[in-house]
Amino acid sequence: MNIKKITQIFCFSAVLSSCQLAGSIDDIKPHYKLETDNVIRDTESAENALRGIYESWRQWGVSTPRPLMSILTGGLIRTGGIAGEAGFINNDLLPTNIALADIYRDYYRIINTANNFIALMEQGKAANMPENRVKECIAEAKIQRALAHFYLLRCFGYSFDVNSNYGIVLRSKPFEGLEVAKRNSVQESYQFILDDLAYGIQFAPETNKLHYYVSVQTAKALKAKVLLYMNNFSEAEKIAKEVLESSKQQGYILEANFGDIFLKGYRSSEILFSTYNFGSTENAQVSIERTTFSEYSRNVADLLVDNNANGNTSTGAGLDGRFGYMYSAATRGPLMNGKYPYGANAVAQRNVHILLRLGEVYLIHAEAAARNKNYGAARESLQTIASRAGYKSDYASLISNERLVNVIFEHKWLELLSENSEDWFDYVRYYKLKDIAINSIKNTITQDRQLILPIPTTALAGNNLLEQNP
Repeated sequence: MNIKKITQIFCFSAVLSSCQLAGSIDDIKPHYKLETDNVIRDTESAENALRGIYESWRQWGVSTPRPLMSILTGGLIRTGGIAGEAGFINNDLLPTNIALADIYRDYYRIINTANNFIALMEQGKAANMPENRVKECIAEAKIQRALAHFYLLRCFGYSFDVNSNYGIVLRSKPFEGLEVAKRNSVQESYQFILDDLAYGIQFAPETNKLHYYVSVQTAKALKAKVLLYMNNFSEAEKIAKEVLESSKQQGYILEANFGDIFLKGYRSSEILFSTYNFGSTENAQVSIERTTFSEYSRNVADLLVDNNANGNTSTGAGLDGRFGYMYSAATRGPLMNGKYPYGANAVAQRNVHILLRLGEVYLIHAEAAARNKNYGAARESLQTIASRAGYKSDYASLISNERLVNVIFEHKWLELLSENSEDWFDYVRYYKLKDIAINSIKNTITQDRQLILPIPTTALAGNNLLEQNP
């Protein structure tokens, strides 16, 4: 992308989000004195505005807190200072934590950018754009809106209890901070997300050669994930299987080598949705170099290989290959984690933030199938991922039915550690499903109230109807 195009996209994104760079998401004011009616005028301006939504996934509050969520779980430990680290280390988060405010604000900024775009497109502002492309563009925006709402629900809502009233504030229309709103229920939150995904599945592009854009396959994969969190294991297994069976013909193919996912980044065939990060002007921040693996993560990497502790204290032979790739001296790179192969110059691919990839879908399918007692299908999907990590071809067949769900948890832990907070959200789910003890990973997690992040003070101050988590 050239500098002119980058500048256009930034301006479109700023206008569509109408957000301040700091402060409460519920105290939003226009960032530029431009009329949103003029942002989208024709096909070209509409496409640029859509790219502005994609650009917003590189925001500070989306990318920077990633290591903190794995510190919260106990998958990573801190080795240097990270903004907002207080509370994540000892699982005692306060509503005043700056990182929580960043997360809350910037995910709602994605939502508001999408809402403004959707409203303008539905008003027919993109003159001369073909009708089918208008629907595709709206679908792409709704898929991203669904993903942002889903992340907020998992962080700040009782996502594990569909009967709870503690969902999130749903935003379906553009907002500028003058509106106050109550939290929707968890069921209402999930239904809103599923409705957006249904539109995406119906109208989004079937595939996208550029994997930093979403498609029908992205929407279906995300739907399977949402259904898994709703404990609708039958539907989750079904949708995940559909994705796995149709992915190759749509251009989404599992990488043969685990490390290639991260070396290729957004060019990887495995990516269902990631950020585009190239050069110094299109970069996203991450503090991953200020973390390292925890004893728990190393033990999982050690024990999974042969179910017999090898006593390794380094990242050498006898450990799971995915762990070795992340932390061995040969592959960990300048940021000390092989999943972030930092490009040091202004014309290099930078660290890509993966939001959804095919490897995760295999493990979603494996877990859903195992919980449905469809053990053969579960083992087949697990074996696909395990084989890539260097496990023997009969590995999954030797796991007992009783242990299968927990072994899938451990493989998913290593597969996705430090990528997109999945270790934390899986831990919460598995504890609520009574598969693991509350303090089985980190002894500072002792109470259920610690499983949900508190609503930031900045959000509460701007919305007097917003109720704090108990």
